[in-house]
Amino acid sequence: MSRQDYIYGRRNIREILERHLEKGSELSFQEIWLTSGAKKELQEILSQLEDKLLIKEASPSKLDKMAPGVNHQGVLALRIQLHSGDKKSFDSHLENCKGPILVLDRIQDPGNLGNILRTAECFGVETVLIPDRDSSGITPTVEKVASGALAYLNVYKVGNLAQILEKLQKRNFWVVSTSDKGTEDWSKIPAWEELVILMGNEGEGLKRILMEKSDFTVRIPLHGHISSLNVTVATGIVLDRLKNRPK
Repeated sequence: MSRQDYIYGRRNIREILERHLEKGSELSFQEIWLTSGAKKELQEILSQLEDKLLIKEASPSKLDKMAPGVNHQGVLALRIQLHSGDKKSFDSHLENCKGPILVLDRIQDPGNLGNILRTAECFGVETVLIPDRDSSGITPTVEKVASGALAYLNVYKVGNLAQILEKLQKRNFWVVSTSDKGTEDWSKIPAWEELVILMGNEGEGLKRILMEKSDFTVRIPLHGHISSLNVTVATGIVLDRLKNRPK
């Protein structure tokens, strides 16, 4: 089997299992292989799911052969459905969608996307939109790097981000983007729950059409000699500044 048939990583697997027990969400796997050490670490939660999971103990070398080249951390779960981003219409979710909403424009590096999703979940974001083209999908690498965040996030693939922004604005959301030319006062940005936050491509930033749809454009103040940040770091700074502004 190819590596994309597996979900792996102890924290990632733990979060998926805990989410299932807490919220009743559907499990994305039914078979799991673990080393003795990983099984011992996860035993408490696995014991609650023995009727739903086929649990097998395996040596590290066997897991290496099953999924060569990945850092499985002693646990592999056989995927029954790939979490590639929900392709059903976002409109149905829009009716009851809570902010903030994070929109990621052309984030093509799986490591960056995984770290952004992990960061977003840590700040309480529940909904993330990614374009269905020119963007990394939700690959096994993204899942692993996200460290279980996908168990809690609603990730939607959409065809036209500009149209989606217009729909969100009609529902009284405010669109915030970042740029090195941004001039808006961070303190003047509306409430956290009313925001759609745009983050752009690692090299080129946001598409011009998305910048033009923005209600606010802010700039991350930098104090060193270089003038750019990795998109993951930039996302963390933006979310922190918007979430934790003085009341």
